[in-house]
Amino acid sequence: MEKTLILFAGMPGSGKTTLARMVSHRLSVPVFAKDRMQRVLRDHHLAAENSGDGYYLILDMADEQLSLGLTVILDATFPLDHFRMVASEIAARHQAKFCALYFHCSDDQEWQRRMNQRVQYVPGWRPVGWSDVMRMRDYYQPWNNNALTVDSLYPPEHNLPIVLEHIRRAGRQAYVPNQPTERYE
Repeated sequence: MEKTLILFAGMPGSGKTTLARMVSHRLSVPVFAKDRMQRVLRDHHLAAENSGDGYYLILDMADEQLSLGLTVILDATFPLDHFRMVASEIAARHQAKFCALYFHCSDDQEWQRRMNQRVQYVPGWRPVGWSDVMRMRDYYQPWNNNALTVDSLYPPEHNLPIVLEHIRRAGRQAYVPNQPTERYE
């Protein structure tokens, strides 16, 4: 597989981690999850639980893997353009493909039910609740055409081949921000 930076993004409880782990297993590609990094930072009193420091770590780890010619998966909410842009720039710097997948659940009642029953993948980490999802909706920036939208209302077994095909067809595109950025020269 040609080196690729793969982002599994979306709101909490949207199914991204489940699919990221399935794809990781299928492709033998490492997954770096923001929640896991954030938990380690918190446990060692290096950063607050709700800081964005975990993003810097997973992006740095992706940078290292791509420099070695390896594909890597990043698993995080990626609610804002900033970290999406950084990820895209890292991929470009290493002439790697950039592949973003945005997960959501089209049925709020089912989504809320699943959040209450979801698998806890990160030991010692308290997953956010439905009220946090509702709050995040106010500032979560759309992905527009930068990512494949995956509806987790469908079971992971249904979405897996779609996701794998999207990864296979990924190219060297750059992330186009939702909010234009000013560049001063």
